[in-house]
Amino acid sequence: MKVGVIGVGNLGMALAKKACKNAEVVAVKRKVVEVEGVEVTDRIEDVGDCDVILVALKPDVFRMELERIGRVAGEKPVVSFAAGVKLDEMRRHIKNPFRAMTNIAISLIAYWPAETFQHISFLDTEFIECSNEGELDVMTAYLGSSPSILAYLMHAFILSAIRDGVDYAKSLKVAVSAFKATAELYDRLGLEGVLKKIATPAGTTIEGVIRVSEAQRALIEALSATSSKARVI
Repeated sequence: MKVGVIGVGNLGMALAKKACKNAEVVAVKRKVVEVEGVEVTDRIEDVGDCDVILVALKPDVFRMELERIGRVAGEKPVVSFAAGVKLDEMRRHIKNPFRAMTNIAISLIAYWPAETFQHISFLDTEFIECSNEGELDVMTAYLGSSPSILAYLMHAFILSAIRDGVDYAKSLKVAVSAFKATAELYDRLGLEGVLKKIATPAGTTIEGVIRVSEAQRALIEALSATSSKARVI
């Protein structure tokens, strides 16, 4: 299988490196650089013989290149990871368009419509099918942008540990461990289950829990603001 990746910024590079584990990859980047396992070119036309084309351009750049990409792709499937560029827009110039969303970790890929999966399954990660295109747009925030937002929460955790006397290296290690453990516990037990397992009556945990509502509100507002922006790009 041969895969083309157009737009090799941070996300495009992550997609190219993930794809090259199971496919031959040709990546289009304005400035040609050496990438192990990936053929890098500065010409969109060089992906014309690929079986599938992934697009990781910025939305405004993608819109400017739609017609050109459509000519190069022909009948080949084009899967866009560009935020906010709707399928109707793509269909004006691209015959076989699909949409997906992920982040630079490529740990989960959301996609729409259902047929998209057959064109990205080689990426060999966890997938989630969106119920409609609007839900996929929301995933721009909750899947694509969220690591940047959540990183600030992790950093606040580190700063708090340092303030309370733990050195930076240990604070970082504890933060990463705590966030990983929380994800695993929440997935298995849910909020109520985690609370029952950890928060004892009149103990230390509940003192922090009753103060966390302000951070919850800030996270909701941050993600919602990102989601609103994604829907109007």
